[in-house]
Amino acid sequence: MLTKFAMRVVSELTRSDRIETGRPHRHVLDLLIRHAKTGEQDALSQLYCEMRHRAISGEQITDVYFPAAIDRIGAEWHECDLDILQASIALSRLQSLLRELGRAWVSDRTGERTGPCILLALPAQEQHTLGAMIAANQMRRMGVSVRVALVPKFGEMQRLLRENRYSAVFVSVSNRSCLASCADLMKTIRDNSGNELPVVCGGGIVAEMGQDMSSAQLASLVGAGLATSNIPEALAYIGGQVKQYAAE
Repeated sequence: MLTKFAMRVVSELTRSDRIETGRPHRHVLDLLIRHAKTGEQDALSQLYCEMRHRAISGEQITDVYFPAAIDRIGAEWHECDLDILQASIALSRLQSLLRELGRAWVSDRTGERTGPCILLALPAQEQHTLGAMIAANQMRRMGVSVRVALVPKFGEMQRLLRENRYSAVFVSVSNRSCLASCADLMKTIRDNSGNELPVVCGGGIVAEMGQDMSSAQLASLVGAGLATSNIPEALAYIGGQVKQYAAE
């Protein structure tokens, strides 16, 4: 069901590589959240029909509707309209759908990747993975090869850096509770790459810490070269061919 939906969306309702912005249509968002909460196939079918009717692209669903759905599910949990199990299941369904969309994009554009190879990692204790997966999806649409490492242990991170060549490492952090583990991960990256790999800190932490310090101060705090939640800016930072993607 998810694979069929993803392949239809990517083959019929995509339009560009850019990151989309805007406000979600309430009815369409309700259908996405209904699928997340119930897993109903009918909700996905209606969602696809509404996307066609309203000319909503696959990129918009990923970039605009997924974050809005995550925010609403989180708000309903905080307001006790959903219990922790219901919220976890809903977010898991969104993650599964996002994973299938990402696979469909990669399959649809096989052989077209000419950009860099990014290792996208989450530090220890980080529990918010959907934001990182959205970022990975967006970069793959731009021709960037992305390997995701969800909370890698010390030995695994060493192996990833030793056995593979990456253009840069992006570390996604949702809030300040993971600042210490983020700094530890940054140190591991530097120690095992000879300080040569560009490292970017991104995610919700940039906006949260922006109330107290500049992005340059945040980058210095965790040991990154750059702190930003803007993907084109992060890609431009690592230079070379990536600047062309950011400009486009």
